[in-house]
This record gives sequence, structure tokens and C-alpha cells, in this order.
Amino acid sequence: MPIGVMDSGVGGLTVVREITKLLPGEDVIYFGDSKRMPYGNRSEEEIVFLANKIIEFLEGKKVKAILLACNTVSSQIEKLAHNVPVFGIIEAGCMAAVESSDAKSIGLIATVATVKSGVYDRTLKQIDRRRSFVSNDSRKLPQVINDQLKHKYLLNKHIHECIDPILEKGDITELIMGCSHFPIIENEIAELYPGLKLINPANKQVQMLKDYLESNDLLNPTKAKNIEIYTTARINEFKESLDRLEIDNYDLEKISLLDEDEDIEK
Repeated sequence: MPIGVMDSGVGGLTVVREITKLLPGEDVIYFGDSKRMPYGNRSEEEIVFLANKIIEFLEGKKVKAILLACNTVSSQIEKLAHNVPVFGIIEAGCMAAVESSDAKSIGLIATVATVKSGVYDRTLKQIDRRRSFVSNDSRKLPQVINDQLKHKYLLNKHIHECIDPILEKGDITELIMGCSHFPIIENEIAELYPGLKLINPANKQVQMLKDYLESNDLLNPTKAKNIEIYTTARINEFKESLDRLEIDNYDLEKISLLDEDEDIEK
């Protein structure tokens, strides 16, 4: 049985990359709803509706667990309908931050919906009440990463707009990349802010999945990895990110999630 991974676009491929490293024998089925990204600019009702549609699709593929690579979807995890275990990325991000250092204030960049929900703050307080986040959102950076990855000027402009306000508020030494798209440009962020320790929640999320699979005797014994990738928009966007993340041996297909997708130009 494969592992399901879902996201609003190409960003969740950063989670797939971590699966290939930590669980190299596992089959993966990935769904990226690029037609409707970024989810972070949508209402909670829309987010839950779309996420449940994708979960239904993945469960139809007989997955044994689903990783919610999308932070925005993870912020609504308690409202989702599912029959297999789902693993959010927000708890993983908070745990990774607490384990990485003793800093009292932690930077967080995320989508508008994730920051507005306050779910990172609530989750962190459950783990360690002494810590707090200094957060900022971005409406445009995930879209630039998804559609215009080669435009360095645009990337740098929106990276600065996202991170500079956080650094102006205090002595921040570590930063959670609270949108799955952000680790795709981890090198660009590190180049602009060499003093920041960048935290990718996907590392911890996949470790939590591995622990679950091991404890339930669900690891794939064949070691014959297959990766299926489905998107609702242009596949060229995915090819560029797959190359950058060095993910290979995959099948990539454009499909419909909703009836309205049938009219999308291939």
C-alpha cells in the first residue's frame, strides 16, 4: 500500500523528497491542486471542501496513510473526513523547532490562512509554553515559487517582504518554513539570511510517519519505489520543481479534481 501526500501545488514535493530519503522503499501517490493554489488565500470552508476531495481521491488509490504537506490544510485537520491516518505538518514543525534550540522566540513564515488561524501558536503552547512565534504571512511568495521559480528578482523581493518584518521585531535566530513551497527555495533564503537557522517541518513529519509504519508493521518490504504524481494544472511547473528537488523515476499526470477542471487547457 502506498503513502498519500497532498498539497495545493508543487510545494508538497519537498515532503516527497524527505520520504525518498527516510523511507526509500515506499511507494508514493502525490496530489497537487495547482489550479486552485494558493489555498492560503481561500476561506476555511473552501479549504476543507478541497482537502476532503483530495483525501477521497487518495483513499481511492488504497493509501495506508496521508501526509498533509499543506500547512493551510493542516490548520483545518480536525475538520477533515478520512478513513486512514492523516499526519499534519504543523505539529511536526513545532516539535522540530523545540528540538532544534532553546530560543524563546521563533520566526514563522506561512500563508495568510495559516497565520490567521493561530494554529501554530496553539500547537507550540501545547508542546512548550515558554516559546512563542513571531509570524508573518505572504500572499504572493507561494504563487511565485509555484509558477515563476526562475525569476530570481521576484523571489528575492517577496522573500524580503516575508522575512524582514519578522527580524525587525526581535532577535530571531531560527525560522520555520511554514508553507511546503518554501523549502523549495531554501538555498535562496539561506543566501539572503545566512544567520538564520531554517527549519523544514517535512523532516519531522516523515519521521513521525516512519515511527507509525514501524510500530504497525506497515513498512513496504519490497524496496521497489514507485512515485505517482497528479496535478490539476500545467505539468511543466512540476517538472521544474522535480528537477530542482532531484526527484526521479516518477509518473506525472494531469487530471480533474472537480467537474470544472475538465475545461482546463492541457
